[in-house]
Amino acid sequence: MSQPPDPASQRPADDAGTDLGISTGTDLARPTPALPGPDSATTPDAETMARLCLGLAVRRTSNLVTRHYNAHLAETGLEVTQFSLLAGIASGKPASLGDLAGLLSIDRSTLTRNLRPLQAAGLIDLQAAQGRRQLPTLTEKGETVLRAASSAWLRAQTALVDTLGPEDTAAVRASLRRLRDAARRPGVP
Repeated sequence: MSQPPDPASQRPADDAGTDLGISTGTDLARPTPALPGPDSATTPDAETMARLCLGLAVRRTSNLVTRHYNAHLAETGLEVTQFSLLAGIASGKPASLGDLAGLLSIDRSTLTRNLRPLQAAGLIDLQAAQGRRQLPTLTEKGETVLRAASSAWLRAQTALVDTLGPEDTAAVRASLRRLRDAARRPGVP
């Protein structure tokens, strides 16, 4: 009699190696093996590094989550990055492009590149502010598009939160916050 297939081998390719400790079941009980120290004569093989790499796991998860939101937002003509920019501007928190970049944790050149299509579409204006600063603001059209896109975003958000449940949703947020803090730590290149 043959053994049933291992459930882990049945996961879609996009899910392979993306265990961030947010699933239930045996994955949570499996400890992450320690990597050799920097002075160790042995280094892990490429497969082990790929399986354990937090950067790869977060990037793969980010790609899947981005596709999820983009599918919901497609009807609005926005992608989730554009929606996030519009929502960040609408929050009233950024007093400059630098503030908006900080709010979204992106560098200034990426922000500028992502704002160009929004400005070309008439969704935002860049107003002169104190000194050489520019203040991003939503146009009337931008406010209308953001309102329309908010319901699509809410459907995408609700689908993920309903799937995870409130406890796992809170755990994911807390884990991601700790990971961001660890990545920002002084001494980390």
